[in-house]
Amino acid sequence: MGYRVQPGGVESYWNVHTFFQLMPPAELFAKHPEYYSYIEGKRVADQAQLCLSNSAVLAVMIDRIKKRMRESPEYLIYDVSQNDWHNPCQCDNCLHIANQYGGESGILIWFVNQVADAVKQEFPTKYIGTLSYQYTRKPPVNIKPKENVVVRFCSIECCFSHDFKSCKENKTFLADLEGWSSLAPHLYIWDYVVNFNHYQMPYPNFSVLQPNIQTFRDNHTIGIMEQAAYQSRGGEFAELRSYLISKLLWNPDCNADAVINDFMSGYYGRSGKIIRKYFDQLQGLVTKDVHIHCLSTEEKHFTDAFIHSCLEIFAQAELVADNAEILRHVEMASVPILYLKCKQTPALAKADGTYAKFCKITEREKITHYSESGEPHRLSFHRAIEEQKP
Repeated sequence: MGYRVQPGGVESYWNVHTFFQLMPPAELFAKHPEYYSYIEGKRVADQAQLCLSNSAVLAVMIDRIKKRMRESPEYLIYDVSQNDWHNPCQCDNCLHIANQYGGESGILIWFVNQVADAVKQEFPTKYIGTLSYQYTRKPPVNIKPKENVVVRFCSIECCFSHDFKSCKENKTFLADLEGWSSLAPHLYIWDYVVNFNHYQMPYPNFSVLQPNIQTFRDNHTIGIMEQAAYQSRGGEFAELRSYLISKLLWNPDCNADAVINDFMSGYYGRSGKIIRKYFDQLQGLVTKDVHIHCLSTEEKHFTDAFIHSCLEIFAQAELVADNAEILRHVEMASVPILYLKCKQTPALAKADGTYAKFCKITEREKITHYSESGEPHRLSFHRAIEEQKP
């Protein structure tokens, strides 16, 4: 997402959720509360957005995004998008424009189009990016993004145990994707491939990776970001997931099963066939009634019998590991099952050595984040187990 030097170059994207980055309330709210959301009869800045119908907000935004483009010329796309929460402005003017263009995505595109028009003369080869996310996910009517606008469409509400086309939970998402596909001259995707509340939790979403990328491709998407555990090592099957996604982005029609087998053999050596048994058992938990999400808190389909079976599989995989490096790979792959047992039966995990093994591996591998929230979650996880009495 950010700029970096690499062979062949990179089409980099400056930032996301930038309303308050570009117009921080700490700087502006005291003098200009009218720049911010009108909610329930008053202007607010806490967990709010900008008043997009205010011409002064547009002028400040244009000035500041131009400044950013001058100071950071290495980027291709510069983001002007909503903050990472709800509460769009509900003043009469904003509501009128939103209604005119089919909802909150309509007033956002109306605003971003004006920013894009204002920068194109000075920056004819650059783009203004924005989000179709949460309350702006539904495509607008009576308006289209300008030619120098990039829309990033987000899948945060979706079920990820079933592909977009086969799950009733994803029906409106698919309709919105098709709507944006017909409107946006440059459609990018922000997709989610892990559980952000539990990076280490087993996450059986591998069967949807290929069909979902194919669906994006078929809807004229030209850029896809697959967001995973980005703050530290230790995400569930992170190496395999990254390898497979990279192959699919290069060729969405490749043989995904062959890619998985290739990785199992190359990364886990003799242990690969055994870990494949665990992989298949995990993915096999998905039925038509099992729906997983990227912000799941608990999964009832992980039974004690499943955990016990998986721990036995990993014990076998460790026994046949080719060398110390392969053994480390195998142990890293076992972290989600160790984590799951610690979560579900903390007293037993502490007593039988599961917790000690989890701590040994995570400390050795410098795994700092068990969730996107970081340190608070990690500390509460350890505290819940360490407070268990014998």
